[in-house]
Amino acid sequence: GQDEDGNRIAKRIVCGREWCQNCRDISHRRRIARVLPRLMQICPMSYIVITFPLEVRSMMRDPQVLALIGKKVRRLLRRRGYRKLFTRWHFFGKHGEKYHPHLNVLCDGEWLTPEQLAELKDLIRRKLLPRSMARSIGKDLDIRYAYRQTPKKIMHTIKYVTKASFEHIEWDEPLASALYGFHNGCSAGTWDDPPKWKLTGTDKKFNALLPLAEGKHPVSGKPIVWNRRPIPWALALMEEPVDIGGGYYLLPPIRPPPVPGLDFSNLIELPD
Repeated sequence: GQDEDGNRIAKRIVCGREWCQNCRDISHRRRIARVLPRLMQICPMSYIVITFPLEVRSMMRDPQVLALIGKKVRRLLRRRGYRKLFTRWHFFGKHGEKYHPHLNVLCDGEWLTPEQLAELKDLIRRKLLPRSMARSIGKDLDIRYAYRQTPKKIMHTIKYVTKASFEHIEWDEPLASALYGFHNGCSAGTWDDPPKWKLTGTDKKFNALLPLAEGKHPVSGKPIVWNRRPIPWALALMEEPVDIGGGYYLLPPIRPPPVPGLDFSNLIELPD
């Protein structure tokens, strides 16, 4: 694609599946770039992780159930006064021994007293797991709350929350089929504040991807018009593209056609 000034760019097409080793890293970087414009409006940041007991996880293999739980959490926290919320599911732990769904929540917030934290956890538990079921199985939701005060720790948390947790399809192929097309990563609230922190160190590489997440060229900031038909990657490589990360590559400008030579065929022969 290119902008109105002729600045060209190429984008690698990826499948987006968490377990795909060929495009997992590219998808992760793009995922980070998509959420950064909003999450950079939060500082300090609250980080909540909600894990469900093993006894109820069989009911959570349905993507519609996962979507409903995320929606309930966002609504509950909005009613509690939180203005900016982002939720994303992790489906497995580090080694993928068994299905381990836990909901990550990033939101604006503040340090909570033990009493305030206990009240918040109780509200979430009552909203997501019926008390009769909790008493029946003798277990309840495990809820962890962390407080991030610095941009470095906030960025580290964003990277962790947006990473792929379903790393191998062999871990649960039926679940992989059920999750096809599932929209993981939802936000709620008001996102009209200026950024409260900046990217530093090696994270500055994401600055080039931020305008691309909004469909704009990283050089000019103008909208990109993408080609309707994809081209083979081998052809793009022939143009010696410049890798800017996230599967995006700057392409050299198209050279104008050569200026035609002088045509003397229509000259009139002059007398001696």
